[in-house]
Amino acid sequence: MSELDRLGMPGCAIATVEFRDAAAAQADAMGVRPAVVFVDHPIQNRTPEELADIADRAIAPILAAIRSG
Repeated sequence: MSELDRLGMPGCAIATVEFRDAAAAQADAMGVRPAVVFVDHPIQNRTPEELADIADRAIAPILAAIRSG
């Protein structure tokens, strides 16, 4: 994502809340502050309806992160 930022292309990483600490550690190691939206964990074994609900709740924060990037 840092390369996309450098090129002026807004982006947003999406991960489950389980990976919040790992995402922060990776960002610190790379010296970047990417926009990240965290969604419910786990994703695996979710029903289509549950996945749609997760996506519905995530879309506004994702679009906000892209617009502010």
